[in-house]
Amino acid sequence: MKKIFTLVIVSFLSALAVQAQSLKVTKTDGSVVTYNASDISKIEFLPSETPSQPKLIHEFTGYLTVKNKVLDNVRFDTGTKIKVLQDGAKFLAEFSDAQWGTGSFVITMNKHAINGTGKIKIANPRAGGAVEEYDATMSGSMKELKISVPSLMGGTDITWHYAEASAASKVAGNYTGTTSLKVGPAMGPFVSATVGYTITANNDGTINVTASEEKYTGVTMMQNLTLGTYTVKNLAYDKATNSFSRDYSKDGIKVHFKATGGMMERDENYEFGETSKMTVKLAEDGTLTITNNYKVGRMPFPISATYTGKKAK
Repeated sequence: MKKIFTLVIVSFLSALAVQAQSLKVTKTDGSVVTYNASDISKIEFLPSETPSQPKLIHEFTGYLTVKNKVLDNVRFDTGTKIKVLQDGAKFLAEFSDAQWGTGSFVITMNKHAINGTGKIKIANPRAGGAVEEYDATMSGSMKELKISVPSLMGGTDITWHYAEASAASKVAGNYTGTTSLKVGPAMGPFVSATVGYTITANNDGTINVTASEEKYTGVTMMQNLTLGTYTVKNLAYDKATNSFSRDYSKDGIKVHFKATGGMMERDENYEFGETSKMTVKLAEDGTLTITNNYKVGRMPFPISATYTGKKAK
C-alpha cells in the first residue's frame, strides 16, 4: 500500500512539474500552506514520534501500617513497592501492594522531603473485588511515606516503611495444593486434593499457618476421614535451612477428627499430642512445602502429612 501511495505522489509531482503548478496543503487547524512544484524534490511520510517513557530512578520494597476507624496501625508485610520516576522535569511516585492496590502521584522532592498528589486504586471486597479510585496525597521521605485517602472508610492513612522483604513476608499468602497423608509406618499415602493453606507474617518474623478442612477416602480402618481447620502460630525462621518450624505438641491446639464408614468411627475434637511438629519451606519457584508430623489424642499411630501448593491467583 505504501509503495502504491508513493508512486501516486511521484506521478502527482511529475504532473505538477510539467504543468508548473503549485501544491496547496490544508492543515487540520484550517490554515493553508502553498508550495511551488519546482521547489519540491521529495515528499516523505515519517512515522509519528513515540512519546518518551518516564525513567525509573529508584525502586524500594517495604511494609505498610494502616490506620482508620477500623484498623489501628495494623501491619501488612506484603512486600509493598514504591517506584520513583522522572518524566522530563516532572517526578512521579508509583505505589503497588497486593492488598492495598496501586497509586500514581506527581511529587516534589526537596532534599529528603517528598510531597505530592495523585490517585490510588483499591479493590473493594464488599463489592465483589471491584476496583475503586480515590484522590490521595503523599508526604514523607524515602524511609517513610504516608498516603492519606480522606474518602476511604472515613479517612485512611496508609504508611509505607522502607525495609528489606523478610522471609516471613515472602512466604505470607493464600495457597492451594494437595496433601499426601500416611498413617503409621505403612498405611497410605492417602491424598486430599484442593487443600488451602493461609500463612500470615508476624512483626517478630515468625508466621502463623492455618490449614483448611482436609478430606480423605479409603483410609485404612477409618474409610472416610475428615480433618477440620486449625492454626499453628509462631513458627520460627531458621536461616540455615531457609524454613520455618515449630513443635506445637504443648500448644493446646485441637482439631475436629471425623471418621465414618470404617471400623473406627469418630466425630469429635482431639488435641494434638506429643511429637506434633510443622515445618514450612518456600522454594525459589514459589512452591510451598509443609511437612506436618503429629499425633491426635491417644490414637496409637502417628500421622505424617506433606502438603505441596502454590499461591492462589
